[in-house]
Amino acid sequence: MIKIEISKTLQSKIRKGYPWVFRYQIQNMIPEERQEHLGVVYDHKNRFLAVGLWDPCSDLCFRVLNLGAPKEISSDFFREQLQSAVKIREDLKSQGTTGYRVINGENDRFPGLVLDRYEDTLVLKLYTASWFPFLDELCELFQKEFKSQQIVLRLSRNVDKFLNDKSKYRDGQVLYGNKNSGWVQFKENGLKFVADVIEGQKTGFYLDQKDNRLKIMKMAKGLSVLNVFSYSGGFSVYALVGGCDSVMEVDSNPFALETSLRNLKLNFPEKSFPSKNFIQKKGDAFQILAQLKSENYYFDLVILDPPAFARKKKHKTLALDAYASLAKAGAQLTSGVLYTASCSAHVSGKEFYDAVYLGVRSTGKKFEEIARTGHAHDHPAIFPEAFYLKSAYIKIS
Repeated sequence: MIKIEISKTLQSKIRKGYPWVFRYQIQNMIPEERQEHLGVVYDHKNRFLAVGLWDPCSDLCFRVLNLGAPKEISSDFFREQLQSAVKIREDLKSQGTTGYRVINGENDRFPGLVLDRYEDTLVLKLYTASWFPFLDELCELFQKEFKSQQIVLRLSRNVDKFLNDKSKYRDGQVLYGNKNSGWVQFKENGLKFVADVIEGQKTGFYLDQKDNRLKIMKMAKGLSVLNVFSYSGGFSVYALVGGCDSVMEVDSNPFALETSLRNLKLNFPEKSFPSKNFIQKKGDAFQILAQLKSENYYFDLVILDPPAFARKKKHKTLALDAYASLAKAGAQLTSGVLYTASCSAHVSGKEFYDAVYLGVRSTGKKFEEIARTGHAHDHPAIFPEAFYLKSAYIKIS
C-alpha cells in the first residue's frame, strides 16, 4: 500500500470524519511508478489513522475507506458497509418508491462510488478509477443483495477522460445482465417514471429531489406552474398529480422534453400531451424567462432547478451571478411561490442563498422565506462538502 503523510491539522480533521486528502496536502514523496490502488495514512506518531483508495491520476488522490483501526479491505468489509447503507433505506419501498440511492459515496463509506436502484436495475457510478480493481467482487455482492437483472456502469467526466481503446470499462457498460435498452421504469412515492440509465444525465434521474417534488405536489392544487430546467419532468408530474391548473416546462434538451412527455403519459394514460394545460418551450432558460416577462406571463409557482453552474471552483463567481440573475427572472414572473435550487458542490449554502436574495431583492418586490431544504434522506451527508443540494421556497408579494 501507498504510505501517506499529512499535517497534524489534516490528521485531526480526518479523525472527525473528513474523508479526503488532496495531492497538495501530502508531505512525503510518492514515486509516480507506484500504481497501487490502496493507501494508508499514518499520524505524526506513525500510528495507523486511515486506509483508503489511492488515485494517482486525480488531485483528490486519497479517499477514506476505514478510519481508526486497521481493517482488511475485502468482500466482507464491503458487505458490512452495504448492509448498513441498505438498513437506513428500508422504509422506501413501503412509501411506493423503487427508484432511490442505495449508496451515497463517502457518506455510506464507499468513497467516490454511487449506487442507484431503479426497480430491478442497479446503476453504479464511479468518481475515481481506483474502484476498477474491485468491480467484479462489488457486482457479485450487489447482485446477491438485490437480485438485480442488470447492473450498469456510469463514469464521471474525470474518470472517463483517462480511458482509452484498451480500457476494460466504459461509460454505459452493462456489467451484469443483458443490454436490451437503457430505459427502465420505476416508482417514486407511488408515481411512475422512466429513466435512460445508459445515456441519461447522472444515473438517469435526479433522485435527490424526491422530497422536494413531494413538497411541490402538496402545494400545487389550483396553481399555474412554471417548471424551468424541467429535464425529465419530475416536478411537472408531481404538480399535475397535486391538482395544479397548468404547467409550462422550459428546457433546452429535446431528449429531456420527450422523456417528460413519456413520464406524463405513464401517470395520466387517459390524457394527451401536450394539452391546453401543459405546454413545453424548448430553448435557453434565461432567454425564455425574459420572453415570458415581455409577454406579461404570470405564474403562481415558479420552479428553478438548474444543472450545476459551478462544476469547478474557478467557476464559482460566474455561477453566483447566474443564480442571482435566475432568481430575479423567476421572481419577476410570480406573486406566489418561487422555488429555486443549486446542486453546485463548489457553492456553499450561504453563498447560494445570498445570491438568490440579491436577485429577488433587485426586483423591488417584498418577499419572505418559507423554507430551506436539501436532498432526500437516501442521500445522507456526513461532511460539509456532501451537502451539495441547497434550495429555498420563497413567498413573493
